[in-house]
Amino acid sequence: MKSDRITSIVFILVGLAFWLQSGGLQYNCYIFPRFLVFLLIFWSAILFGQTFRKVRPPQDRESRDDLRYILVAIPIVLVWIILLDILGFVVSGVIFLSILTILLDLERPKFTRVISVIAVYIAVVLAFWFAFHKLLLVPLPEGYLI
Repeated sequence: MKSDRITSIVFILVGLAFWLQSGGLQYNCYIFPRFLVFLLIFWSAILFGQTFRKVRPPQDRESRDDLRYILVAIPIVLVWIILLDILGFVVSGVIFLSILTILLDLERPKFTRVISVIAVYIAVVLAFWFAFHKLLLVPLPEGYLI
């Protein structure tokens, strides 16, 4: 409870600092950052308010399994970052998101589940690529394969 209160205060202060820093940007450039900062401050204020409630549901401590999943995910993400320029955004995104999902899945992976995971990530990564690369004109790593 005390850690939630401290965390919410820190995030509110960080949000206010970002809000002030975005003031020097042009009008079109500061809309999205200020929207994100507003959400950060809003949700932090809600968390701060919840720390004063009398009845709180008991929270489970992270088990060793959670730590194991984190220790598996970190090297995979680091390899993904290293290979992003080589493989490109689309190929590396599909490969590494699929690997992470399959490895961190609690159930034993079946062939149909693996195929559905890959298909979903192909659609999601292509949607992100289209939104950022084509609509917003944000350059994404192309890699040597595409």
